[in-house]
Amino acid sequence: MITTKKVLLTTSNEDIIKELVKFEAIEQIKCSEERHSVWSLNKTPVMLTPNEQELIHVPEAVAIPFNSIHVNAFTKWCYHNGFEPGEYATGIKIDTRVESCVLCSLVGHKAIAEDTMVYNNETTEADIIVYESSNFIVVPELGSIKPGYLMIVPKKHQYLSIAQMPKMYLPEYEQVCEDIETILKGSFGTDKDVSFFEHGSGPSGFTSHAKSIVHAHVHVIIDFTLKQKYLDMVQMKPCPDLSVAANTHYFAYKVGAHGERLCNYNDDVFVQRQYPRQIMAMELGLAPNLYNWRKTSFLENIHTTLYRMWEYLSENELSYRIAERTRNFVVPFGNRFTDSAL
Repeated sequence: MITTKKVLLTTSNEDIIKELVKFEAIEQIKCSEERHSVWSLNKTPVMLTPNEQELIHVPEAVAIPFNSIHVNAFTKWCYHNGFEPGEYATGIKIDTRVESCVLCSLVGHKAIAEDTMVYNNETTEADIIVYESSNFIVVPELGSIKPGYLMIVPKKHQYLSIAQMPKMYLPEYEQVCEDIETILKGSFGTDKDVSFFEHGSGPSGFTSHAKSIVHAHVHVIIDFTLKQKYLDMVQMKPCPDLSVAANTHYFAYKVGAHGERLCNYNDDVFVQRQYPRQIMAMELGLAPNLYNWRKTSFLENIHTTLYRMWEYLSENELSYRIAERTRNFVVPFGNRFTDSAL
């Protein structure tokens, strides 16, 4: 969830403190005056019981002993009190460099066919490649909360974030961003903003999430921007050269292919999982957890996105570059309508 309240947790039990600080968004302080610095990191402070009685005391029933049941109970208790505790550190490390990756599967056409046009004719709508350049593909967003939601994916798994990519790939990446902005605006409205954002992974490739996607991917969506209060919440600052964040877990965001890039690459600042998706879902009034692409597919929004893009691409004369890079989408997607009419 998105933290809506700044609270100070207190407890008289030192064992509880030791367990709570294993949550990535909870940090121990020694006195209540330190709480503001922790709040500024989008985290929640906890301390041994001070004199102030109005603070929120952690109930021992949800905190000791810690196992999966108590972790869930404590997390729900945090949500009830308006803040996100973050993930509980289990100590497990998974090397995603050697694990199978869903994005690598898409790059490899899910072993259906070598040719992209043949693949697009055979695969499901959610896995269609709508745009392809030498080193990138663009696919529908997994769990599209709203129409007009795509992902830019480098073909090589070895680059775990855009910040880690060699500079020689950046001109092509900028072309992809320009073209996708053009396509989305043409499909959904030239007066609407297109936002680009990325949760960049650190260079190690290690994660504690068995199903984490640690393969660079940039989210692109039309008609959604982050309000200033949400940018301030995670200390977003101008970042012209993203390579400075290459050795960190960062969050990058910009409005427009050539807009000012904002970034937070301070690992001390907590950025919620699927941060923009949570905000988007909240602003759209969706039920809790519908932001999570692992739980809700929103296939109807994916279909709308593909249809609107196909309609725009097939009915308008576009640049040679866009036409060539989307041809393997336009032709087979059009065939789906022809086949369904027979």
